[in-house]
Amino acid sequence: MNKIIIFSLLFFTYLTGFCQTDTIFFKNQKISCKVLKIKTDSINYKLVTSETQYAVAKKDVDKIIYKNGKVFSVKEDIRIVHVDGVSNFNDVVITFTPGDTIKSTKITDLNISFDFEESGQSKYLEKAYKQLKIHASMLGANIVYIPEQGALSAAGITDSSMTDLHGIAYCSSVPTLDEFDKKIGDKTEFNATEQWYLPKGKPDVYQLYFNGKFIISEITESEGFVYINGELKGFPKATSFRLISISPKFFTVSFELNNNVYNVQVNL
Repeated sequence: MNKIIIFSLLFFTYLTGFCQTDTIFFKNQKISCKVLKIKTDSINYKLVTSETQYAVAKKDVDKIIYKNGKVFSVKEDIRIVHVDGVSNFNDVVITFTPGDTIKSTKITDLNISFDFEESGQSKYLEKAYKQLKIHASMLGANIVYIPEQGALSAAGITDSSMTDLHGIAYCSSVPTLDEFDKKIGDKTEFNATEQWYLPKGKPDVYQLYFNGKFIISEITESEGFVYINGELKGFPKATSFRLISISPKFFTVSFELNNNVYNVQVNL
């Protein structure tokens, strides 16, 4: 009888202590701790009995329940919005959870240069994520999924042989041929006033303002993507363009030429 009472008191003490801490929930376990900081790709915490700080990959966490009862869902932290092109590249979402791309269309694989010596600095990683966002937006993507890789391991130990950071670009809503037809009607000639280009292998995007004519000769749809054959003043060698976005006042196309990726905003 005494053993039962002692056990009950210990269990009650455990529950009381548990409720006075934050709890990180993984797929198969949970940790009673103090959550210190939630970053782009990781969560910092320390155990109740230690001052040592630990980090866990955000993609491995399902949710956090704080000691005040507030629930933070990692999946709910993802807010996917429309991206017109590189003009609002900051709206591209970086995710480490593959489930966030289930209903999205894969655009392409992305690779950017990765410096092992700089990898431990948060500012360097933020810059790397920004580059991935720019690359993705140029191609009409609004989600970049970063899979587990030596450059960014869950334990925080990087592989010094890694020279590239890999991401996969997705779009949550690819424009369709019907949508485009309804938007432009019978019109085939438009004004293109803004242009961005990204040199292959370079981290920065450049913007140019110009007054050029964009003339449509043919519109086709292939493998879920809309392609436009036509002419763009100033680019005589560019004859095929991929439609990447439709907005109320303009549409955006992308094309590659001389190892550069281009975004062109065409006014409706």
